[in-house]
Amino acid sequence: MKIFEELINDERMRQDEKWGEQNHHPAIWLAILTEELGELSTEILNRSLYSRMTEMQTELIQVAAVCKAMWESGKRNGWM
Repeated sequence: MKIFEELINDERMRQDEKWGEQNHHPAIWLAILTEELGELSTEILNRSLYSRMTEMQTELIQVAAVCKAMWESGKRNGWM
């Protein structure tokens, strides 16, 4: 079983393959992150009702990967 960091790195690679290198303003990153947090929230609520642990874990990895992407963008662009 992959560890959390490997899952995050795999998701980051998937994001880069899909969207290319992303260099957004922090406000745009916040909007992206908020959207991902909303999806995680939905899955957590669904899990309590329907026991959907796999979907919840997938969304949690996506939230972490977006945080990592935001950090990477900030380092590349000098706002962090």
